[in-house]
Amino acid sequence: MSIRLNGAPASPGVAIGPAFLLDVEEIRVAKKEIHSEEEVERELKRFHDALNKTRRELETIARRVSDVIEGRQLIEVHMLLLNDPSMIAEVERRIRTEKVSAEYAVSRTLYDVLERFEDMEDPYLRSRSADIRDVGRRVIANLLGTEREALLNMKTPVILVSNDLDPSQTAGLSRKQLLGIVTDLGGVTSHTAILARSLGIPAVVGLKNVAEIVVPGQTVIIDGIHGNVILDPDPEELDYYTKLMERYQSAEREIARNADKEAVTSDGRPVELSANIEFSQEADQVRKFGGRGVGLFRTEFIKLIAPGMHDDEEMHFRAYRHVLEVLDPDPVIIRTLDLGGDKFLEEVPTRERNPFLGWRAIRICLDRPQNFMMQLRALLRAARFGNARIMLPLITHREQVLQVERMLNTLAEELDSSGIERGEIPPLGIMVETPAAALAIDTLLPVTDFVSIGTNDLTQYTLAVDRGSPYVSKLFDSFHPAVVRQLELVIRKCREAGTWVGVCGQMAAEPLAIPLLIGFGVDELSVATTMIPDVKEMVRSLDSRRAEELAVKSLELASAEEIRSLVLKYVEKRYPEIILDEIIRSGEE
Repeated sequence: MSIRLNGAPASPGVAIGPAFLLDVEEIRVAKKEIHSEEEVERELKRFHDALNKTRRELETIARRVSDVIEGRQLIEVHMLLLNDPSMIAEVERRIRTEKVSAEYAVSRTLYDVLERFEDMEDPYLRSRSADIRDVGRRVIANLLGTEREALLNMKTPVILVSNDLDPSQTAGLSRKQLLGIVTDLGGVTSHTAILARSLGIPAVVGLKNVAEIVVPGQTVIIDGIHGNVILDPDPEELDYYTKLMERYQSAEREIARNADKEAVTSDGRPVELSANIEFSQEADQVRKFGGRGVGLFRTEFIKLIAPGMHDDEEMHFRAYRHVLEVLDPDPVIIRTLDLGGDKFLEEVPTRERNPFLGWRAIRICLDRPQNFMMQLRALLRAARFGNARIMLPLITHREQVLQVERMLNTLAEELDSSGIERGEIPPLGIMVETPAAALAIDTLLPVTDFVSIGTNDLTQYTLAVDRGSPYVSKLFDSFHPAVVRQLELVIRKCREAGTWVGVCGQMAAEPLAIPLLIGFGVDELSVATTMIPDVKEMVRSLDSRRAEELAVKSLELASAEEIRSLVLKYVEKRYPEIILDEIIRSGEE
């Protein structure tokens, strides 16, 4: 009997294939049996390798917190648990006698120990279960690293199932490995959704418990148009979704055939249509899908895809040079490192109580000028190979822009005095992602060359909604009047000042948002590369004067539902059927 689940449609399309579980839960692992003595010895070695790796991790953390007595004591407790001979012996016994994988043996041993601790009457001893869980999580995470390697080496693509995915887990994955993605957590603007759209594969997120239910290899259907996921589909469901998948792919091919046409409204107004990319190799696909340059190059992914590289400047320089050369003379907007929030590396180990309101993006860069100047040097060196622009994330203060400008001037002089070739200092722009930047845009425009609106974070900060949380995702709505009015304000102020303004968030590809953005007067829309043909088709079907009337009217409405309804009435007879079906069905869900 099939199981039907519903979540948030994060990337459109339909996929059918076997499930592949990745880092499914803290200590829950699917049972994997082994058979030969050779496999037993291999699993024992994997277990001890993971123990050693975990010891090294804890030793590194201990050095970092050497001045904090409580932190050092906590790590010492974890080390004692990790070296507990009885627990080690029990895991070894399970591998040998039960013939199971190392991660499953660790998982079952931990469950047994945790049950005993949680039944204890002494509250202090009961509280130690958190330490056991944390140590176990670390060991299993080191064992499951091989799962990602297995995914990268898959001969046939799979449906990736996980509790959640972070950028470091998904960096380097491609359509060769993935048919689609489903996760328990996340929202339509989470990095899982961004990855799926950039790869052009369907995704459904915010399913809450799919990772608890699914079994490795189980047949899964993803309906990324309506947010449905079906496990073990019956023959009728399989037939229906196979036909829906064929219909969707046929419609997409038809739209793609028009990819080389200009992005111009029906009454002749041109709109720049650019790509959002994470990796330099994606530049090779931008023109193929009909895009004009790059509106957002997320540079933090360069580090995530090659965490072992030490020569960061050369790594960044080569990535920027490739994109600039491939797309020259089209503009390439390169965003400086946007770490923090939900994107962490070893260089940014801090885990704050509220990371989205804390140390992230430009704040980290300016607090760590040596790391930041490395990136700026690479940008200056690469700038001579194409039409580069530099964009700063999470700008809230005018002085932040001026500080970066001074750094660029100083670095340019240093490169010149060292005889190192560079390009002209690129135009310096900002992302508008907070109400602070939107409401005070007139104070920022005199010190910036261009503006790009990040609608994902702007919505998050305006509505006080964590965009990755499944608990409040229903409140995340970029059509909320507070968000729409800020969009209008920023675009109007930019036009009055003669400053170029684009949109690089999810709204740039949202069918009902595109008429509003064009009506407000945006210069550019930047979307996932694979979405460019669809967005171009929508732009070409619109009349800019009618869009302007809709945009003005939207400012008078009191709810997101009213704004959507207003736009839907206009596009119903204009958009292709497959796009209208996506809008209408998602509204019904």
